[in-house]
Amino acid sequence: MDDEQLFDELLHRLNSEGDSAEYSRDQGGVLLHRFQGIEHEPPFVLHVDAQSLGEHLRSMGGLRELFPDENPDISALQLFLVRVMETVDIVLSSLSPSDSDRRHLVPVPSGISSRTEPPVSP
Repeated sequence: MDDEQLFDELLHRLNSEGDSAEYSRDQGGVLLHRFQGIEHEPPFVLHVDAQSLGEHLRSMGGLRELFPDENPDISALQLFLVRVMETVDIVLSSLSPSDSDRRHLVPVPSGISSRTEPPVSP
């Protein structure tokens, strides 16, 4: 799959089961208005576009054993979405008010980092 197809698949999956997400160039990523059945105001912002998502997914490599019936790109996307879910769950379960402001979700080599501010562009 090319980067645009992977990004379209990400948006499709983030808009399934009653959830709501949209890409915002101004916000620098995908706004998760409703995620895992919960409304988020302000929304979480998953800081990816088609190119950065594709690069991140390809860097994940060798996931055939986790999802043997899927192609490698979809396997990486599935694991990526699991990491997004885990990170959102951690932010929402935090007792600290400052942690609940960590609504900027940034892909990093080890998964997803939650931050209070958007990433700085190079």
